[in-house]
Amino acid sequence: MLNIKQRQMNLKFLGFYTKNIDGIEGNGTKQAYKDFQKNYDLIVDGIFGAKTNAKLVKVIKAEQARLGVKQDGVAGEITMKAKDNQLSWDNIKHFKQSEFTCKCGCKLNNIDLKLVKILDEIREYFGQPIIISSGCRCKNHNAKVGGVQGSRHVLGKGTDIIVRNVSKDKVLAKCKEYVANGIARYTYTNNSNMGNAVHIDIV
Repeated sequence: MLNIKQRQMNLKFLGFYTKNIDGIEGNGTKQAYKDFQKNYDLIVDGIFGAKTNAKLVKVIKAEQARLGVKQDGVAGEITMKAKDNQLSWDNIKHFKQSEFTCKCGCKLNNIDLKLVKILDEIREYFGQPIIISSGCRCKNHNAKVGGVQGSRHVLGKGTDIIVRNVSKDKVLAKCKEYVANGIARYTYTNNSNMGNAVHIDIV
């Protein structure tokens, strides 16, 4: 079983916990338990039991495998440094992390900075502000808005954007360039439920 500091480190790594790593199981930590439980279809009781522990360790190990570091289930200094070395918000010119937070209030924000970097480039290309109409989504919110199962929004690897004063056809064409070059995975727009938004996602 993870100790409280390890739980806080893991939850902070995933964006569910935003306060200091102090080893104290206060209200902020318990709320982070609930937010994590809600997002991963566990019983939402704010109690860090065996099932919550197992799921949190599993999720962190998967992230560690992606980063190429030791898979011990604890997001310690090496894991955090590996994440920071990939990209940081210091490399992002036009966006704040908060713009991508799940809109249901669960606080999930697992947005992949590689995707945000693409959006930064699109923003530079058009010279116009970009509105994030849909960023990260927890599973519940994704289902509520009609998202497909396994949506890239849930993984933090997909977003819907509107570029001010630019037609969605032009935005879609630019996004298709990223797909054609193997930088993005998929892009589309849908008149029936997306309005002027264009979806783009990465692997």
